[in-house]
Amino acid sequence: MRKIISYFLFLVLSLPVFACEASKDPILNTMQQEIKRSMKVLKQQKPSVYFMSYMITKGKEYKYYSSLGKISSQDTTEEAVLDVDVRVGSEKMDNTRPLKGFSTSWVFGQINTLTLLTPNDKVLKNLLWQATEEAVKRAQSNYEKVKSNSASVAKRTDDSDDFSAPLPKKTNFCAELEPFTFNDQEIIDLINEFSSLFKGKDFILSSNVYFNISDKVVYFVDSQDNKMKRPQRLIRLGYSLETLNNDGMKLSRNNNYDFVSLEKMPSKEQVIADIKKSIEELRILQNAPVAEPFHGPVILSGRAAGVFFHEILGHRMEGNRQKDDEFGQTFTGKINQQVISPLISVYDDPTMETFEGVDLRGHYLYDDEAVPSQNVVLIENGILKNFLMARSPIKNFPQSNGHGRKSISRRAISRMGVTYVKARETITPEELKAKLKEEIKRQNKPYGLYIEDISGGFTMIDTSSPQAFKVNPLLVYKVYPDNKPDEIIRGVDIVGTPLASFNKIIAAGNDYQVFNGSCGAESGWVPVSAIAPSLLISELEVEKVYKSSAKLPVLPAPKGDK
Repeated sequence: MRKIISYFLFLVLSLPVFACEASKDPILNTMQQEIKRSMKVLKQQKPSVYFMSYMITKGKEYKYYSSLGKISSQDTTEEAVLDVDVRVGSEKMDNTRPLKGFSTSWVFGQINTLTLLTPNDKVLKNLLWQATEEAVKRAQSNYEKVKSNSASVAKRTDDSDDFSAPLPKKTNFCAELEPFTFNDQEIIDLINEFSSLFKGKDFILSSNVYFNISDKVVYFVDSQDNKMKRPQRLIRLGYSLETLNNDGMKLSRNNNYDFVSLEKMPSKEQVIADIKKSIEELRILQNAPVAEPFHGPVILSGRAAGVFFHEILGHRMEGNRQKDDEFGQTFTGKINQQVISPLISVYDDPTMETFEGVDLRGHYLYDDEAVPSQNVVLIENGILKNFLMARSPIKNFPQSNGHGRKSISRRAISRMGVTYVKARETITPEELKAKLKEEIKRQNKPYGLYIEDISGGFTMIDTSSPQAFKVNPLLVYKVYPDNKPDEIIRGVDIVGTPLASFNKIIAAGNDYQVFNGSCGAESGWVPVSAIAPSLLISELEVEKVYKSSAKLPVLPAPKGDK
């Protein structure tokens, strides 16, 4: 059973970058020289190498964690990692093809990876040579497995090529980050002050405040003369707090703030107010009634709706999956058919840097195959129009639309970037809540639900398992049809199947929100964003969450410093 899992963790922001000349970058030049030298020999071998790429990811990360007013962890790491991707055979069939009857993820980790220090020209050339030698041997071995497998199993439903033709226009992109400086002690003092707010709250079992900075630069060249130098910066201030109920249920609240420079960091007063609000929410959650299984009308906040669409729809829009016979293919044969409510259109547009002043984590100008990013219209007024494409063609979609993405040591496949859920008609949040109450009465239900916050979830996409999903809300309210106040409940999981759920959307708010995070799949963890309005869904199912057998601690927590 294959699951696609999403956790929303870090935000990459609009970068303060300036252009540079790729032809003058010494690392790109060395990589390009070596790949040309290697290809002269490798394309003559049997089986021959017809395509190869080098990617070096250089980065430095600073991590600070504070608990109960004291710094608990502080770490700085620096690395440079080389990935060598080799394709043996031809565009029609090569070593990257998944084997029928085997795990479809076997090939996505077949990248030869070396950790570099601070290589000079001679050292880098030697490392490229060593890594290439190993990668070629592995790719040739895998190609023989693919040929044998293809000859002994049934023909694929979609027998498209394994790789698309060279890009219509060669990529030659170079950008650099502006210098970034910060005061180490000021960061420590700040998060210590924030984490001290959790002291003396006996019901909180664990808490922390963190501040993370990550600066990375990706260098990429391939044997088709594409090259890029692409920077990436991630900065986050955040906090989390957890507790345990008497019945073993784990409960949590968290929040984060993401910004491109320290000048854009939220005010101290705002963070303190948010922490106090989260503490109170967790206190209420610990004593809140447990949710019962429910089927009826639900409002998802904009944040929750963004996660909902990313989790349930997004992975089914990834092009490479459509030609996988083990994939559930929920939408594969439905181009130009209605697949969701006609109220909704869905785009994936990584070219968007911000939305209503909020920086978008999923923004990028070039994907991890050096293809320019594009705005892709996936669904228009409920009608399926397109798929997200990397350089792995599928029937009727022969070219990449700039969505090939990966993390270190993986091979790029089609992934989401900035998923934008747009409603044709919207109403105010107050009007949407009134419609929820009308729907509760129409269905003769005792209550409906308002889901404010979701942490992530998983969706099952293989034919060997039900085409179902589970999404994990963190903050849920019962909404009653009369004037009774809303009531926080705990222990809710959203469950269902895609086609049934998406066609039950009956109204949307005008309160668009952004959710930024990281998404995990075969090609690793990639940064993503989702933009959505609050949505009223006439029928959605929730079930009780798993509870551990853990008991509350016998000893009271230490009081810490006064």
